[in-house]
Amino acid sequence: MRKELPLILAGIILVSVIIWWHYDSSVDVSIAEISAPRTLGVDTIRTDSMNEIELVIQNNESKNVEVTIETENAFVDENGKSVDTFIVFGYNGYRYSDYISTQDKISLEPGENRLTLLLGYQVTGEQNVHIRIVNNEVVLDEKSFTVDVLPPELSLELNYNLKTEGKLEIYNIDAYVLNSGLGRAENVEANLSIINPETNETLASDKWNLVVPAYSKSPFSTWHDSPAGVIELSSGDNSDESYMPALAVAKGKTGEQYIVRVTAVWHDQVVEKEILVPENSSVTEVEL
Repeated sequence: MRKELPLILAGIILVSVIIWWHYDSSVDVSIAEISAPRTLGVDTIRTDSMNEIELVIQNNESKNVEVTIETENAFVDENGKSVDTFIVFGYNGYRYSDYISTQDKISLEPGENRLTLLLGYQVTGEQNVHIRIVNNEVVLDEKSFTVDVLPPELSLELNYNLKTEGKLEIYNIDAYVLNSGLGRAENVEANLSIINPETNETLASDKWNLVVPAYSKSPFSTWHDSPAGVIELSSGDNSDESYMPALAVAKGKTGEQYIVRVTAVWHDQVVEKEILVPENSSVTEVEL
């Protein structure tokens, strides 16, 4: 037992030294300031159009110090998972000239160091962003802040214009998804249906997958000068015109009316609107 005692003491001392070395934060580096938006819109993660964290790190050492910048919830993907963000350099008004991963080491010069990190979210809700400055596996400093990520706010615009050609009344239907919110809406499922109001039968329909940026509107039909749908009424024979590329096309007789219904779906947000054509009276607009 006496022979083993020095070995036990040596082991305790060695473990103590390792623990002291691992947790010693004698390197004088700290986060002096964090500037970041506290409210953002949901968006895709794109390095050409992102929000930023401006990070000021103070190095009070007399020499350069190598560190890594660890982040949590600076980037969050569509599955709600935190992914690595980037430290970016040289923004020229359009793009950054260079970037590195936060897993890469950077060298902090003595004094004040300014870094720019990207910030982006593909999910809504409150996000707690955590930043750590790490040197040799030792956390030198850490700070947190919250970001409220807002969804898009969708609505619909639906109208038509009349063009006459001989005995034909041609009603060109235009439809738009409007976004009055801060968030960007991607993969919006849009649908237009032309319905017989007497039988409730859908006579023609079409669907689209749209992107609606914040504070903007996107047309259902992206074809130049093409409506989203067409209703042709005639006092005689209907024409053989297909009205392509429009697929939602119905033909009938003068005096008939049809319900035009449009819907747009983004995640759990559903909006619907319908009008009676040719009588331009909005029947309903519903947000579910």
